[in-house]
Amino acid sequence: MIERRPAGNPAGRRSTINTQRGNGEAVQRDKWIRTAATVALVVATASACGSSPDPLLANGTPVPSPTATPSGKAAPQHPAPGKKAPVLDQIKYDLESRVLAMGGGVPQQTSTACDTAEVGDKPQKFTCTVKYLGVDVPFAVETKGGFILMQYTATPTKGGVVTDEGVRARAWKQYGSYGGKAARSLRCDQVPKVRLVPLDKPSGYRCYVGEGGLKGAYDVIVTANGMRLT
Repeated sequence: MIERRPAGNPAGRRSTINTQRGNGEAVQRDKWIRTAATVALVVATASACGSSPDPLLANGTPVPSPTATPSGKAAPQHPAPGKKAPVLDQIKYDLESRVLAMGGGVPQQTSTACDTAEVGDKPQKFTCTVKYLGVDVPFAVETKGGFILMQYTATPTKGGVVTDEGVRARAWKQYGSYGGKAARSLRCDQVPKVRLVPLDKPSGYRCYVGEGGLKGAYDVIVTANGMRLT
């Protein structure tokens, strides 16, 4: 069918052409919009599927507020030897105090056995082993000798101890006690009840603060005289 139009009205054709072109552009725009929306949806979906939670908020398990925060300087649960007690008894008590500090200052039963019966006024070398939660922590002990003041050194020979309860108590004291975001987001790796770890090195266990100004991952490090998170 041929549409006839007056010969003197060329604008009529131009109007018809313009209208048809506008409809085409509208259809094309609609396709572009639908295509763009589809692409945006795909990108958003891919982004959501590929995202992962912040490890500082996901690693480990939450650390609750302890009923009593250890001081980090727990003493052995037996009477301390007096100043006039045998030197060996004083050394044993000191070594047990050091092991308790390594474990985070959580009070536990300790005992010590040494391969010498007494310490004299001359230099000596011997071994003492502290038993803590069923784990042996040996020390190489060397005395300097003397009548009035006895000096000695004691070096752990197989590392120190780390404990789950001690790590969590230390983490709460160091970070959770600030309250707010630090306390709410505080988490620690699952640590065994007790185990030997190398001294002055990252133990392989960490605690995490997921939010706030203290946000970060902190290594549990056991030293010859205690524990720290750094």
